[in-house]
Amino acid sequence: MSHKNYRLFEESPRRTSYTNRQRIYLYIKNNPGVHLRKISKSLNLAIGDTNYHLNSLEQSGFIKHGKWGIYKRYFVVAIQDKRSESILAILQQDTPRAIVLFLLEHPGSIQSEICRHISFSAPTVKWHVSRLKMMEIIYDRKQGKFIRYYIKGNIADIVSLMKSYHPSIWSKLASSLVEMFLELSSTSNVTDMQDTEGNTDGKEKENDN
Repeated sequence: MSHKNYRLFEESPRRTSYTNRQRIYLYIKNNPGVHLRKISKSLNLAIGDTNYHLNSLEQSGFIKHGKWGIYKRYFVVAIQDKRSESILAILQQDTPRAIVLFLLEHPGSIQSEICRHISFSAPTVKWHVSRLKMMEIIYDRKQGKFIRYYIKGNIADIVSLMKSYHPSIWSKLASSLVEMFLELSSTSNVTDMQDTEGNTDGKEKENDN
């Protein structure tokens, strides 16, 4: 795939019209993790035509797909790591996205708290939580008789992708997440200070001896 051919699919303020294949590529670029039906509906294209262009774009090396549940979800080839693909696929789905965003704001929540927040039944939430665990997006920890759920890995990965591809969702969460990160940072600094003081006390005792 040449650089010249790739530029045919890039947005340009000078261009007044795009072919359907270019529209599909640009839609996937701006909405990574979308599936066939959503692309077709959003661009007002027939399913068959959309599928034809998706196959052509994939065969030409412009896009790729991964399967999450029953859907193929499409990405531009520039998105290379599996964690980013998984996060972007989740952000395109209402229920798992709601669970992840709730755990971002309320780490350590139990299943009943998640159910109350997203207004879904316990079996539905349990199924989605199980999938999120399999995808290594969340993990659980047993505490007494409760199982608590947390985001797995670097939270900054999710925040960065949300800011880039879902700014409206990010804007609603931004203030509360900033407060949470500041609190975590403050706790970390206090711990570091305590460790430093402990090391200093130990050295002073050694010197006294």
